[in-house]
Amino acid sequence: MKKIISISLVCLLIAGLFSACGDALVADRDTVYVQKKGKVVCAAISEFDKDYYDEEELKSYVEERVQAYQGENGKDSVEIDEFTVEDKVAKLYMKYKDCESYQDFNEVTLFSGTVPQALAAGFKFDTEFTKVEDGKANGSVDSTTVMDSDCKVVILSEKIDVKVDGAVQYISSEYTTIKSKDTVSIEVPEEEKDGAEMSLVYVVYK
Repeated sequence: MKKIISISLVCLLIAGLFSACGDALVADRDTVYVQKKGKVVCAAISEFDKDYYDEEELKSYVEERVQAYQGENGKDSVEIDEFTVEDKVAKLYMKYKDCESYQDFNEVTLFSGTVPQALAAGFKFDTEFTKVEDGKANGSVDSTTVMDSDCKVVILSEKIDVKVDGAVQYISSEYTTIKSKDTVSIEVPEEEKDGAEMSLVYVVYK
């Protein structure tokens, strides 16, 4: 497929699908937005600047994969909101019925619920945490404090921005930086990109 579309581009636009067209999400990089009622909106954004990239070929590939998933899981499980290529940038906007559909389709981890629900589901919270106040990091906090809260949490395993419907209270310290009161950026160090599996990231919010 490399003559038409690079595999890396397909991975960026499919394995990390993220967007937000009519759902109050403005994204300048790959972003996943977990909404109040459990639906997931996401945007995948990637450079589209090689001569062998073909817009129609990529669009057909995405549509075929979505249709195949819908055939097994229902039409509302995943939907393409919009796909555009402008100024050598490809943007793919998608919607998912819930976190389960998102993680199944993309073969990643994405959990959304309360902290007690996450603990009941087997998530350990065995990592260092940073306290967040008014959209800024404000020192470390013990994981016990996080686990004893009744806040909501998004848990995931991707290099991406995460937007939540609320104010971020705590974030696991590894890979993360605060972008705004409701958004966290996740970056993986260069030395880990081709190495070990990425650790889970916890975004705790009210």
